[in-house]
Amino acid sequence: MIIAVYDGVQKDRETAAQLISEFCKTRGIMAEIAQFSKADEIIGVFRQYSFTAVFIGLNSMQGVDTAWIVRKRDKKCPLVIMSHCSDYSLEGFRLEALEYLIKPLDDEKIFRVLDRLIKLQGEWS
Repeated sequence: MIIAVYDGVQKDRETAAQLISEFCKTRGIMAEIAQFSKADEIIGVFRQYSFTAVFIGLNSMQGVDTAWIVRKRDKKCPLVIMSHCSDYSLEGFRLEALEYLIKPLDDEKIFRVLDRLIKLQGEWS
């Protein structure tokens, strides 16, 4: 499984990646977690790889634009929106995001959405 984490806020990006990694370790799931701080990085890589899920920080319109590019490239990839506020919740709905997480992130929020992903997609190996 390959999960992308895109967030312009370093601390938030690293927290999300760490919590995803902890979840995978506790469940015995092999996972690669790719972190991106810039829109052009994730967009460039998204052309080459198929991600199991993409966690996207929406802290500005650049994050919204990036989420739309990702969604257009892969209409079925589960998107998990992460934001400090509910200001972008309508965009999350339009993007058909699996989940809209309000920061700060914690293990309860991340584990809940990953458990939901597993139920939707079947067991990961």
